[in-house]
Amino acid sequence: MKNYSISRLNKVAEIGKTVNHRTGAGINISTFEPTGTLFYGSYNRTVTQTYQITGTDLEDTIAIVVRHTDALDDSMMIKLNSTLYTIKSIAYDDDPNAFDIVTLKKTTKGA
Repeated sequence: MKNYSISRLNKVAEIGKTVNHRTGAGINISTFEPTGTLFYGSYNRTVTQTYQITGTDLEDTIAIVVRHTDALDDSMMIKLNSTLYTIKSIAYDDDPNAFDIVTLKKTTKGA
């Protein structure tokens, strides 16, 4: 994805992992611990792409565009506007000046 303007990466997200903490009552609680930040931009799917993912596990996902980095993988979580997302997939472009499309799914509490 080479024809994306770098000026469109105008939003900041937190990246990190979930860490389990034991409370005084002995209950494990998982919390998000940020490890860094990431500039991202919006990615709008075409109508054809939207129809293709209908009925799949990608139906309720969003996609964002980030500058290509090897530091991002699908074991991480991303926090956008105080909402936590898991990474479902990353469409990598290995060119150093290219952009990657990251597909995110909103996490649900208690699941």
